[in-house]
Amino acid sequence: MMPSQSADAPIDDAYAQPSLPKRDSLTGLYQQDYLALALEQALRRGEGEDIAATLGLLQLENFYEIRSWVGKSEANLLLGEISAILKKTLPKKVLLCRCRHYEFGILLIKDCSVNAGQITDRVKQALLTAVSASIPPQLELRCAVGLAGLDSDIASAEVMFARARHNLSLSISQVNQHVEFPTLNPDEALKRLRRGLEDGQLTICYQAMAALQTDGLQHYELRFRHIRGEKFLPEKLMMDAAVKNALGPELDRLCISHALTLLREDKNKHLQLTVNISHNSLVQGSFYYWLESEIDGEGNIARRMTFQLKEIDVLIAQHHIAQFCERLQSLKIKLGICQFGATLEPFRYLSLLTAHSVKLDVSLLERINESKERRLMFQGVVKQLHDKGLKVIAGEVEEFSLIPLLWQEGVDFVQGNCLAPLSDEMGYQFLQEERLQIH
Repeated sequence: MMPSQSADAPIDDAYAQPSLPKRDSLTGLYQQDYLALALEQALRRGEGEDIAATLGLLQLENFYEIRSWVGKSEANLLLGEISAILKKTLPKKVLLCRCRHYEFGILLIKDCSVNAGQITDRVKQALLTAVSASIPPQLELRCAVGLAGLDSDIASAEVMFARARHNLSLSISQVNQHVEFPTLNPDEALKRLRRGLEDGQLTICYQAMAALQTDGLQHYELRFRHIRGEKFLPEKLMMDAAVKNALGPELDRLCISHALTLLREDKNKHLQLTVNISHNSLVQGSFYYWLESEIDGEGNIARRMTFQLKEIDVLIAQHHIAQFCERLQSLKIKLGICQFGATLEPFRYLSLLTAHSVKLDVSLLERINESKERRLMFQGVVKQLHDKGLKVIAGEVEEFSLIPLLWQEGVDFVQGNCLAPLSDEMGYQFLQEERLQIH
């Protein structure tokens, strides 16, 4: 029989062959593959009986930073200490596993699932208290947990992990998680999304980005807006449904393939296209191999494409980001970060990246034309980004009168409905020269 941490661990004899599960050499815990098997079995059992089960994904947010201060050997000792604290603090019947990089997976069943939030809150507090004495005084360990409950509409362990990671991002982000048209049930949004994927009828649209210092190029961001033949499906609901159900890579691949087709057809080589990438793809090992085969040595095409990640996705998948950046560089694809400023310390994580551009979160633009303090803060952000060699984009600009101020403060690109709303065609008239009046 395959070993388990307790009598309640949901792995049975069916998984005993061909070999026993491997334990992580550093922590002694089972690894993520074992947890995935446990989740798959819980999902199958849930088809025939009512089972309470919750997956918790605990992330050590800034462990890379701590490791850079204390060194790899000390960091490994600290990681062992952390795993011991987790084992001691969690109920005995909880399955604890070491996930890839600096994450831990927790499977809570029965009464532990019902009390999952209280249990993980208690674990976080115990962890932060115990570890504080083991790290330099100028640092503090940061950890966050995303929870995902077993549900009848969850098809696989991959979806459970995707939902836990999505909820992890919501717990970290300080952005107001407002959803347009809340009367549309998330299940209905998922149903429409799946139908669109099956029928191949998702609509890709374009929004221009205007360079405030003309460069002779045509910059567009590709986005999904709605599904043909269906009632309007708000973009946020569609993307949330995709990410929560591990469908992000399907959308990403559709958009990338479309972008590559457009770039191949652009004989004048004026197009520069930005494609949004979900955190599903960021953590999916097969994504890069698909991308490599899709580009197939066309570096001259790929260098005119930018992959854009949300700042919060960089944070919750930061342990994957270094390898992701290396792979993009090898393919000549640029990296952009959007919603910059959505987390508490955005500059703290820029060192993990090799980025080309940053799109500012809309909150940074609020009242910069009314408040001297807000404008000085904005100036400082733009200057720091330029000092790091990054292009700065102001998105969601709704007032044309704001553009002269953005130009004066050194913003490189502007995007918003005041210039060009989302369109089914790339028909924006990029000006070679524009006279801006500054009041």
